[in-house]
Amino acid sequence: MIDVAKMTSPDIGVAIENGYKTAVFAVGSNEQHGPVLAVSTDTVLGDVLALGVAKQLGNALKYPTINIGCSEHHMMFPGTVTLRKETLHMLLKDYVGSIARHGFKRVIILPSHGGNFGPLSEVVGDLEKENPGIEIIAYTDLIGFVEYLTRASAKYGISAEAAGAHAGESEVSMMMYANPGGVIVDNIPVGKGFVGVFDEAATQLIFEKGIYSLSPIGVLGDPVGASAEHGAEYIDAAVSAMMDYIKTQ
Repeated sequence: MIDVAKMTSPDIGVAIENGYKTAVFAVGSNEQHGPVLAVSTDTVLGDVLALGVAKQLGNALKYPTINIGCSEHHMMFPGTVTLRKETLHMLLKDYVGSIARHGFKRVIILPSHGGNFGPLSEVVGDLEKENPGIEIIAYTDLIGFVEYLTRASAKYGISAEAAGAHAGESEVSMMMYANPGGVIVDNIPVGKGFVGVFDEAATQLIFEKGIYSLSPIGVLGDPVGASAEHGAEYIDAAVSAMMDYIKTQ
């Protein structure tokens, strides 16, 4: 067992003594995901991705996902809870500092919500300074992450625009596989949002003016065509993207 949330403290200590020196955790959110997905989506998928990465790494333990992130650009929609980036920075410092005190030598942080990529990249230097001797690896390539998923969706004839970057076909598919109870399938026909190109300009517009500026229903993509079968492959692709990044660090 490698999920510390399901382990006892003595068992975690034994694992560390036996060479499990890498800790992996995700940084998710509690925010709107349009009419089809539950607000817990990014946290649910963060758990799945972090566990997948920990399994592939070997000698790694998966720590709990942070379930609230920087979601100001979604605050026009009910159910969204946001942190200031300074709050997330402090939370990450305390989290990583706690892990470091127990003998880990490497900490891997995986954002599963787009709004966390920037704040995470800003705090990595401080995390390294405050935890000498601990290797800190943070996945911070938001556009690259989306591109990995869209390449996977292309195998099924799903366009990059429909696959989307928020509550589109790819994310709905992943939730169908990982947590079908968080998917309101009956709402899929009305779940189509912005289906333009998701590039740096679109990303900047969302963070400056909110996701409503691109989609009145808070969706980037079109969930029509989503399936659990697709979701299983997308999750594998997302884990592979993160593993490829980790190997280059």
